[in-house]
Amino acid sequence: MPTAGISYTTTYVSAESHKLAVLSDVTVVSQFILLRSCPVVSTMASHSVAPRVWDPEAALFRKRDVSNALVVLNQPLSAQNTAFLKKVWRKASVKMCVDGGVDRFRTAMATCTEELVPDYVTGDFDSASKETIEHYKSKGSNVIHTPDQDNTDFTKALQVLGMNTCSKVPPVKLDWVLAICGSFDRVDHMMSIFNTLYESDKLLGGVPVCLLLENSLTWLLKPGQHRILTPPHLTGSWCGLIPVGAPCTSVTTTGLKWNLDHSEMSFGKLISTSNAFDGSESVTVETSGPLIWTMELQSHCITD
Repeated sequence: MPTAGISYTTTYVSAESHKLAVLSDVTVVSQFILLRSCPVVSTMASHSVAPRVWDPEAALFRKRDVSNALVVLNQPLSAQNTAFLKKVWRKASVKMCVDGGVDRFRTAMATCTEELVPDYVTGDFDSASKETIEHYKSKGSNVIHTPDQDNTDFTKALQVLGMNTCSKVPPVKLDWVLAICGSFDRVDHMMSIFNTLYESDKLLGGVPVCLLLENSLTWLLKPGQHRILTPPHLTGSWCGLIPVGAPCTSVTTTGLKWNLDHSEMSFGKLISTSNAFDGSESVTVETSGPLIWTMELQSHCITD
């Protein structure tokens, strides 16, 4: 149900069986039409094309001319997360807080000399305070209520992001969506966030979604060939490749301390956790199925 005490206009839109209640002056068209018109990031369909190159420093706003979205989830924000958000907030093309993440964000940013305001506040608002929602609405945030209980607030937030960036004229082209997770305090929440990584491709037209925890980045590698840039000044001590959801019949890597050679990976058999880098400038991965890639960062790459 909509949150009591908040004045808004509600419009229900059908988008592949999802329902969105849109608050404020947002015109929403069906997701299918909008995403069809959006530029699609090319993905690996076969092994005959060049590897997809991943630059973690671009995801962290450490490269020029990147267009990234920031998404603050309803997870604890550490002092390091807070410092990072303050540093990169104005560099982001789109800023979004998801449900209770808006309260965590407001608390974390209380010491800022100039108030930082999200472009969008989304969620079913079961964990967000009415006062905070109204506060940011008065500051110009676009408040979008997503009451559908068949999908998580994170999934629905990405749907809103995809629809609204594509509907701009010209459309907002994103290189990365960086979701600030802080730290996981519940395993079920962690698994639901991983599930959203698998769903994100169809919601964002191929724009990659990356999770930033305290000192690590995590994203999904789709079937095909990948080259992940891993300069020693960036990487920490560990990394991992995890086949969540389905087995990978063949995975081959270079650049790791313990490489894989056409290895089958699945839960109950082989997974690659607590792996490490061999000092190379990049890691290559060739995989027959989707894999979660996770890597530790040196803390200065987040704080500096």
